[in-house]
Amino acid sequence: MEFEDFLKNYLWQNSSLDHSKTVAQLSLKLFHKLKGFFSELKEFDNIENLKLLQYGAALHDIGAVFEKKTGKSHHKIGRDLILENKISGLDDASNLIVANIVRYHRRALPDIHKHKYYKMLNNNQRKKVDIFSSIVRLSDALDYNHFNMIDDFELKFDTKSRILTIVLSINIMLNIGFIELLDKKKDFLEKTLDIKVLFN
Repeated sequence: MEFEDFLKNYLWQNSSLDHSKTVAQLSLKLFHKLKGFFSELKEFDNIENLKLLQYGAALHDIGAVFEKKTGKSHHKIGRDLILENKISGLDDASNLIVANIVRYHRRALPDIHKHKYYKMLNNNQRKKVDIFSSIVRLSDALDYNHFNMIDDFELKFDTKSRILTIVLSINIMLNIGFIELLDKKKDFLEKTLDIKVLFN
């Protein structure tokens, strides 16, 4: 199935499509800003890999349309939709990577012993999934209300304390529940890059 058909078939509501595009834009922006501080990200800075990040970010909510009907969580439904239909132009390994990015944009972190689709990846692919899905997870939280309130941010990194501060373009204290959600969804990025994330 073409990437655009995934968007059209599963994210047909305008608010869902807008959120999808916003999360993709924020994810790419966050990746590019992070690579300035974390050299290990530079190996994934090419067109092919960034397409996987973009696809995973844009498709992270495709399972939501079936969540109420099936009783299954939308991050797992989304993973399965990609594995069953395949994104045209991507090989099986790349489809598996995008499916895992979608799977880990929320809830449980990857577990090589319990999660069979994660276990199917090699070490380099798992590293890619960890980095990309942790970025999508945080970007999704940045657009938590689907209002596109955050279009830019700055990063500050203290190498000694390994504290990454994300300076947002809005006053987060004015948005009830926002800081709690950000704190909840920063865990994967903290684990992946071995850092502490703060917001300002």
